[in-house]
Amino acid sequence: MGLAVDRVEYTPEEFPPYSDRLYECLDALATAIRDPAFGRGARKIGAELELCIVDAAGQPLPENRAILDQAARLYPTDNPYTVELNRHNLEINAEPQLAADMGFWQLEQQLSQHWQRLEAIAESQGGGLVAIGILPTLTEANLLESGMTAMARYQALSHALRAWRGEDFRLCIEGSERLDTQCSHVAPEGANTSFQFHLMVAPEAFADTFNAVQLTTPLVLAVAANSPCFLERLLWDETRIALFKQSIDCRNPARRAWHEPARVAFGHGWVRTDAWELFAEAVALYPPLFPVLSPRSPLDPVAGQQWPALPELALHMGTTWHWNRPVYEAGDGGSVRIEMRALPAGPSVLDMMANAALATGLAEGLKTRVAPLLASLPFRFAEQNLYRAARQGLDAELIWPDPASHRLGCRRAGDILTSLLPLAEQGLLNLGMEASLVQRYLSVISERLERNITGARWQRQQLTDCGGQSRRQALAAMLSRYRQHQATGAPVHAW
Repeated sequence: MGLAVDRVEYTPEEFPPYSDRLYECLDALATAIRDPAFGRGARKIGAELELCIVDAAGQPLPENRAILDQAARLYPTDNPYTVELNRHNLEINAEPQLAADMGFWQLEQQLSQHWQRLEAIAESQGGGLVAIGILPTLTEANLLESGMTAMARYQALSHALRAWRGEDFRLCIEGSERLDTQCSHVAPEGANTSFQFHLMVAPEAFADTFNAVQLTTPLVLAVAANSPCFLERLLWDETRIALFKQSIDCRNPARRAWHEPARVAFGHGWVRTDAWELFAEAVALYPPLFPVLSPRSPLDPVAGQQWPALPELALHMGTTWHWNRPVYEAGDGGSVRIEMRALPAGPSVLDMMANAALATGLAEGLKTRVAPLLASLPFRFAEQNLYRAARQGLDAELIWPDPASHRLGCRRAGDILTSLLPLAEQGLLNLGMEASLVQRYLSVISERLERNITGARWQRQQLTDCGGQSRRQALAAMLSRYRQHQATGAPVHAW
């Protein structure tokens, strides 16, 4: 997130110098990423996996600090773990791997190893871990302000967003059932647990690659959906998309006359030139929340440092939550990467890596031919596709170019994706992935499509099979079976 946030409140006088520094960062960023020497290293991938901590009955267990403290004692030199917003969540930050050859497999093995370590620690404390988009056993009692992790960063975030909004956050989601409630803090945001995948991109290919990721995110989301339940209601197949946006929506109704943009968004248009546009857009559209300054201007040269660190810009970008977000890195020769944030955690590590491989393959396969698609598909339709896919998963009717008629039309998400699997395969091969790995991951996607199954659909079917039980009992029983299957490592289509 950049600079450390160690206070909950800031004075009005602290914001103007910080805003000035952000524009200095933008100038330095433009110089860096447009330098021919920037970003010449081998392409890499990375991931962040958020996990829920539960007790033996599948209820949230607010013990992230205790688990991570023990992990730090046991693994002092290999400890890529951190707390998350709520006390029943934690995160694994995987070591980046090369994108080519066996890099995806190495990332998969690394995630599995770290999960097993933390699982053993959690079990020693009477709990366990589960990777799922939204923990289905959550109740409003689990999402109180007291359930948030005690860190100034999270307290400051909740305070700043609530103050900017000027009223309680409203959660209103219409799905299979309806949720309508209000909250004075951001703890409900912590109900969202994600698998955030990072793809390093050559600076000159950023615009086409990012646009290809944006275009195909609804398709990947449709087949990856794993979040149908929140607060004991059946809502969207990927309820996280609505919940995340609403739980930290700091827009005040009085300011919506000028269409103030949400800080959680799909985006505001196709990228035209390079990554700088997205950083500049974030600085222009979103007021700073934490005016924390480093002692040095990014325009001042630093001995032994080739590229500027830009910590203020990193901090600001960490308070804008676009579903696909650019990330700048100064070290190791410099790089820009795409952080894909729409994917849910779970159901298995193999499922998550298959989702990441699909997203990567589609982006790599489409990037050299994406321009004609962008011309025929206005950005607002791509954004509509995201919400349609989140609501209905594989059965969502998406707006998509019809190659036969050369016109836009509505097609089922699962059918579009099936037709694009050869393109994803070629994209992964072009990236240099081993052919056996391409088959490993895309066969998981193909099986889901053939069986018309996703994590969300599996959960819904399990609840249907629990007829005669109360909703709370059914959710607990479903989660128990989910965890049993998850422990085997098998992908959800084999459950």
